[in-house]
Amino acid sequence: MNWTLNAIHPQINGFTPPLDMRDTISQIRSLPPLPGSAVRIINLISDPKADVDKLAEIIEMDPLLTAQIMRWSTSSLYGYRGKITTIREAIIRVLGFNFVFDMALGLAVMAPLKAPKTGVIGTRMFWIHALASSRLMMKLATKLPAELGLKQQEVFLAALLHNIGFPLLGYQFPDEFFHLERLIRVNPNLSIYNLETFAFGVNHAQIGTWLMNAWSMPKLISDIVYHHHNPFYRGENYQLNLLTYLNDYLLGQIGIGDAANQICSEEVWATLQLDSKLAHQELDNLHDEIEAITELAETITQ
Repeated sequence: MNWTLNAIHPQINGFTPPLDMRDTISQIRSLPPLPGSAVRIINLISDPKADVDKLAEIIEMDPLLTAQIMRWSTSSLYGYRGKITTIREAIIRVLGFNFVFDMALGLAVMAPLKAPKTGVIGTRMFWIHALASSRLMMKLATKLPAELGLKQQEVFLAALLHNIGFPLLGYQFPDEFFHLERLIRVNPNLSIYNLETFAFGVNHAQIGTWLMNAWSMPKLISDIVYHHHNPFYRGENYQLNLLTYLNDYLLGQIGIGDAANQICSEEVWATLQLDSKLAHQELDNLHDEIEAITELAETITQ
């Protein structure tokens, strides 16, 4: 492993990779603030009078967010052929309140994290993985027993945000981000999660949770961000965590995301009471949407 780490010439440009980033992280005194749009959307969760008009009003206060939602509503992924001219129309006619609520929150949260676009862990792949996850996890959730109590909105948010540690790594630690990219390229058969933990002493799950806690995001999201690579976690929200783990495993089989080398045991399938054949069938069905998902990810990261 020492040879593999050194084989990518980490000293190029004077960069020496840290063996443990925990000290560096502990010395950071500030993070990018949670954008105002995200704060307003989160506050809308507890508003008993929340409706389409209030959500549309929040989105329209943010020009970039408005543009993204409008692009989304006209995407071939949703096949709407009519003309959309307002956010309200996008919500009512195409996307639906819960979907726009979750997507607007995801887009707003990501806005301040200016990370590199390209590479296995760049923002382009982040969004391809997030969008594919939102499609696959929602479909898989419909196959699960109702008694598991997974809510549609929670599934979508977990799908969208569980890998947010990668954009934060690229934003806050660009040298380490590019070092990890090189490590991944020369170690294609090794787990990315294990590579970053070995090289840095921390990983994107821990870094992402640090951000979620700093932003006072719901505990459900922090739990999934922290544990989504751990199929043995059995604390609060563990069923949703297992679904996220399974989703990543499946997408890794078709080259999307960071879990190509992840193992999924029979216990995972049994705990979720999910038929693996049905899950792989949903994965096969997703192939038809990959091109549209990739195009959408490109527009988001432009």
